[in-house]
Amino acid sequence: MTLTSAARPLGARSATARTAGSLTLGLALASALTAVAGSPAAADTTGGYENLILDDPERADEIYGYNEGRSQSDGTALGEDRAVQPGWRLVVPFDSGGEGVYEGRDPLCVVAVDQANAQGIAPPSPPPAPPAYTPPPENEPSASPSEDADASAGPSDRPKIDPRILIVGAVVLILLTLLTLFWQPVFKAIAWPFKKIAALPWRKPRKPRSARIAAAMRRRRAATESVISDPDAVHRAGGAHTDLLSAPAEIPARPVAILTTLDETTAIVPVGATPPASSWRVVGTTTWRYARGSTAPGPFNFATATHTVVRPMTAGVLACLGTLEDERTLVHVDLTRMRGLLAVGGDQRVASDTVRVIADALHSQGLTVRVLPSGRPLHSLIPETMPDLSAPDPIGGIEHSRERPLVVVVPRPLGTADEHVIGNIPPNTLVVAMGEAEVARWQWKADEDGSVDTGALGLRVVLRLPEHRS
Repeated sequence: MTLTSAARPLGARSATARTAGSLTLGLALASALTAVAGSPAAADTTGGYENLILDDPERADEIYGYNEGRSQSDGTALGEDRAVQPGWRLVVPFDSGGEGVYEGRDPLCVVAVDQANAQGIAPPSPPPAPPAYTPPPENEPSASPSEDADASAGPSDRPKIDPRILIVGAVVLILLTLLTLFWQPVFKAIAWPFKKIAALPWRKPRKPRSARIAAAMRRRRAATESVISDPDAVHRAGGAHTDLLSAPAEIPARPVAILTTLDETTAIVPVGATPPASSWRVVGTTTWRYARGSTAPGPFNFATATHTVVRPMTAGVLACLGTLEDERTLVHVDLTRMRGLLAVGGDQRVASDTVRVIADALHSQGLTVRVLPSGRPLHSLIPETMPDLSAPDPIGGIEHSRERPLVVVVPRPLGTADEHVIGNIPPNTLVVAMGEAEVARWQWKADEDGSVDTGALGLRVVLRLPEHRS
């Protein structure tokens, strides 16, 4: 009799477990006895065989469950009587042992054993068992925490992020950083085109000419009232001007305009001038504020023997034109060093009033003023001289001279017949005329709204009304 052992759990007794294909771990084939005479008497039933092979009489039911209805070589099968015939192969549990017990897959191993027994050779040995599971050592140090984390996570556990999303996030982060650091210039650059579009003249409905003239007259009357209400402004401006001209400084200051209010006096000077240390403080690049009695905000080093120059008291020639746009700051333009042509273009009505205001201011300063009569050529008042090839500073003018200049007022626009005359103006002559000329020392522009752009001086003045003559 031959026994076959199957490796499977102890409690499996289902019908599927009794089939040959359901045995996954292995089978054991054993030729326990080949004849009835050579076998123990107790091995004629499953109870005897279980005692013989397993040494456990209580597992007869388990062996019966494996072999019930299983076809044997003689065509019979194990029945309810549990009688075992000689030459049968029985399937026994996986923990069976003893002589002639073989492990393998059923039924292939059964066929292989039958063939080996028929040929009189040794049955084939089963395949080697898979290696047992060996747990990793617990106390082995890891290379680094990051490597352990990567190894534990594995490729499948890592999040899959689109590189384009990372690039977009980096760009957004850079833009936010730049916006945080440079938000003021960025917003100014963004708002600049909108401001330009909003300032276009076609966006504002243009008022009728009569309404524009009336509005300009109201502004000019307000500027005139500001000048009349502060008669002491002329003296304050003259005192500040004299202080600038006579105070010692490394680079002498030549003011181009004095701005006065009831509370403060400000000077507009060329770039690079040095303010006197005792009475002026710097507000801007070309703006100084008069503060007599206070000290300068910072130390000024003067080499007394080399750089300090003490100049005599000089009477300046200031012309009060009007006010700034705020209608409270009076503007006194310094004409002390002005020689050559001062041309006022733009709106003829406002330009004519500008020439009259300048002429009145120069006449009040004691200068000789000649007005060109209507219909007379310009050369009738200006003698022909050799052309002056020197080019004084358009802002600072020429060096101060004690000789008072001759002022010629041209109350009409300049024409082509005047070009050869205005190009050869005598050195000590000041011509104030309407119109535009390339040879003008100062070129101003009068607007319809009653304001005058002083060009290189950088001031926009609301023109006062000229004085009424009796």
